[in-house]
Amino acid sequence: MKKIIVTVSSFVLLLLLFQSASWASVNQFTGTWTNTDPDTGGITKLEITKQGSALKMHAWGQCQPEDCDWGTVPAFLYAPNISANMMQTGKVMTANYKTGFSETLIIVKPAGKNRLKAETFTRFTDGSNRSNYTSSHTFKRMLQLTPIPLPPPLLPAQPNPTLNEDCVSFYPPNTTVKKINGRWKIVDGNHWMFDFGNKKAEAYRALQIIKHYQMNQSCFVGRPDPSFQYLLASEKAPKGGMPGEDCVSFNPNTIQVKNINGSWKIVDGNHWMFDFGNKKAEAEKAYAIIKKYGFTRSCFVGRPDPSFLYLRK
Repeated sequence: MKKIIVTVSSFVLLLLLFQSASWASVNQFTGTWTNTDPDTGGITKLEITKQGSALKMHAWGQCQPEDCDWGTVPAFLYAPNISANMMQTGKVMTANYKTGFSETLIIVKPAGKNRLKAETFTRFTDGSNRSNYTSSHTFKRMLQLTPIPLPPPLLPAQPNPTLNEDCVSFYPPNTTVKKINGRWKIVDGNHWMFDFGNKKAEAYRALQIIKHYQMNQSCFVGRPDPSFQYLLASEKAPKGGMPGEDCVSFNPNTIQVKNINGSWKIVDGNHWMFDFGNKKAEAEKAYAIIKKYGFTRSCFVGRPDPSFLYLRK
């Protein structure tokens, strides 16, 4: 009789593959993820990237005074069968970290919208007789606003995108400011949405703005590396004004998408507002979003290096 050998890690992987009925695309894995438990003693952050067909995982673990950088290793996606398209149907990803004294297998799978579940299996290879152990962590996709810089001149192009908006909802009454691992963040429960580093005052100012306008949706163009972000209040543009705002006015009827020195930008006259690099389609989509909601002001917290940006009418 032929002997069949199944390692513990292979068995665990097979079990995870068949626990769920729905398959995920690789986009559900890529991005930067933070542990929903700010007091975890395990992995604090994961960064999963895709370049061509190659996947990589970068991990950080809990350490004091700063998190330990575990480094970047190859990651591997698993499809439901041998003939399936891995990038479109893969549902489980693994990565293996080795040190001089241990080996840790990380098995990751989607756990709902903007969430990942990571199972870790650590065994010691140094003959110390320490027990091998397993742990489980839930991660939330890191959502950050990208600063909008403001330099010079111009040249044209025409927008015609299909609008399919990518928004994450949150609950304004639950949002608060917390200091997590030495950084000030705006969070909704265990999900942190905006990171302000050491800028405590700017974090509280941004929270005041979110609550004033009752913003409850954070939206993106071009994830996992968004080139444009905006906030909505119940599917509408935030409207009105509040004392002390730092806003730049523009006319949504005169904005254009232009290619300036090889970079696609949204401009209003001689003033360029948003830069999309070589991403023409994303520039055109952002243009259509501005038109749809009738935004008339681009606003900042903390210029010249703003930590928070938003659009309003």
